[in-house]
Amino acid sequence: MKKKVMIITGLMAFILLATSLLAAANLKAEAKASVSELKGGEEVTITLRFDEYQQITEGLNAYQATLEYDKNLFEEVTQEDFVCLNDWEKLQYNQATGEFVAIKKIGSAEPEDVVSITLKTKPKVKATTTEIKIKDIVTSEGERDISIAEAKSTINIIEEQEEKPEEPKPEKMTSTKYTIANGYVERILPNTTVAQFRSNVTLENVTTEPQIVFTDHEGMPLAENGKITTGTKIKVGKTLQYTLVVIGDTDSDGEITINDMAELKLHIIEKEKLEGIKLKAADIDRDEEVTINDLAQMKLILIDLLKLE
Repeated sequence: MKKKVMIITGLMAFILLATSLLAAANLKAEAKASVSELKGGEEVTITLRFDEYQQITEGLNAYQATLEYDKNLFEEVTQEDFVCLNDWEKLQYNQATGEFVAIKKIGSAEPEDVVSITLKTKPKVKATTTEIKIKDIVTSEGERDISIAEAKSTINIIEEQEEKPEEPKPEKMTSTKYTIANGYVERILPNTTVAQFRSNVTLENVTTEPQIVFTDHEGMPLAENGKITTGTKIKVGKTLQYTLVVIGDTDSDGEITINDMAELKLHIIEKEKLEGIKLKAADIDRDEEVTINDLAQMKLILIDLLKLE
């Protein structure tokens, strides 16, 4: 009789153990992350959920688990970072071990979220992949401990790149009518006004107002109807400066006159040499020399037999 009782007792224990193991095998935990990528200083919320309740009849009344995360990547998690969900309550967290425990007044009999945990990355973290685990999960209906496999979320840490300030684009002035090079604007026609000059140049990345400032060869400001002369200077935007050269205008009056011809004659016989911008203005035929041909062309311009374009 005693042997029979022992067999029955052992059988009952086996059935209880098998039932407990079956419950453990079916009940699942999931850890869902609110985001899959993080930069330094950003937060992720991990929500722990219990699912697969087929073997749960009385309802779960308590659970215990351990939070595991990389403390080199995340700020220290505190009690305040936990939020109980769906009437789970009285959660207690041991910051030293990562363990936490909570209860529910009316047992949980359906799949549900039980707690959310917010973790914040440290500033300037290096790029890596990390796992946030909720492990050693144990729950109970009030009759036995039910162990649940760990749940985890994988998070990609993205190293934040320092944004380099965009380099300002260089200011630029171009023209299809004038020659612009080496700090000079050449081939400007006689009697050109400031307004006409503006209409023949194109500016890029110039944001100042006014975009171009004109001063005559004596340093005085020029109005829109003012005449461009050899020696007029312009400042374009913040970085560009040019000296203007008018074709044939060696005496800086903005025109070709008998006086320019006289200066050119003296230069050719080397009696009074033209230099600098005056020499540039005297090169009417654009051969980079001042010769008798330039004098001839100047003469033809004066008597309207040659038209500059």
